[in-house]
Amino acid sequence: MNNDILRGRRWAAAIAILMLTCAAPSHAWCANLWVSVTSGSGGGIESYTPGQLAKSGTPTPIHLSTFDSATGIAFDESHNLWAVIDGNKVVRFTTAQLKNLERDPNPAPGVIIKSMAFKSLYGCGFDHEGNLWVVDVEKGSIDELSEAQLDAGSGNVMPHIVITSPDLVGPSFVTFDKLGNTWVDSKNGDQIAKFTAGELTSGGSKSADILLSDDGGCTNLCSPGEIAFDQRGNLWVPNEDAKTVVEYAKDQLTSSGKPAPMVTLSSAIFDAPWGAVFDTSGNLVVMNYSDGTIAKFTSQQLKASGAPIPEVSVTGSNI
Repeated sequence: MNNDILRGRRWAAAIAILMLTCAAPSHAWCANLWVSVTSGSGGGIESYTPGQLAKSGTPTPIHLSTFDSATGIAFDESHNLWAVIDGNKVVRFTTAQLKNLERDPNPAPGVIIKSMAFKSLYGCGFDHEGNLWVVDVEKGSIDELSEAQLDAGSGNVMPHIVITSPDLVGPSFVTFDKLGNTWVDSKNGDQIAKFTAGELTSGGSKSADILLSDDGGCTNLCSPGEIAFDQRGNLWVPNEDAKTVVEYAKDQLTSSGKPAPMVTLSSAIFDAPWGAVFDTSGNLVVMNYSDGTIAKFTSQQLKASGAPIPEVSVTGSNI
């Protein structure tokens, strides 16, 4: 990853959806899609409105360009945006700042958190208690910044909890299921590790409760990226090197092994699928790491393996 970033080209790193208050019926997608962009020149975070994602094209996103690069992004319950940026910093932008980006695209983050414990941060995600977990690629760890530490504001801190594991081999992203268990992808290990909610209450070296691995042929998990759960509790994984997005059914997530995915999507739009997120209608939004292309697949297209043509394909004008 670092070699790609140093080439000066822009690369999309992660995506997230921020829910907004809807005047339309509750089933409507009232959300902006946010994309983090790493770059040696002109990175930052971009936002697309629901209208811009309603049809294919090259819309101009709203651009938050305070810093050169961002990898992980996540929203707290108050809709503040937290991002992992260059220099192993975690920063916060308020909802008010995000709403004002068209007038002020370079807001100063209200919170900047650093730590001597951070070695090489990438992804981040909030647990159900409001704690922010950051993934440290170099340490092979997930580190918790507690809600109290986030509320305290800027400063140099020591993570509240640090969990290391031999099952975290070049980890990138962290996500949580409905029960509060955490799932972490390991790009370099071609695997996904689950740690139970109970294991997250204390630090130390831990073995994964469940470990999903590739079959050795780069067909199941091959450089997995940002993973996402659908409304039924099934796990979807974009595989950068295999150029696929695969689904593991909820029943396949109860034990370790090398299960064959229930669904494999290999759309021609996939060059290096890396980010995945679901909208409120159950549609899957996939983002390419190499060129920032955003592809939206309907819930109907996700029911069977194949090479579907995305309902919407968007390329950021600044990518």
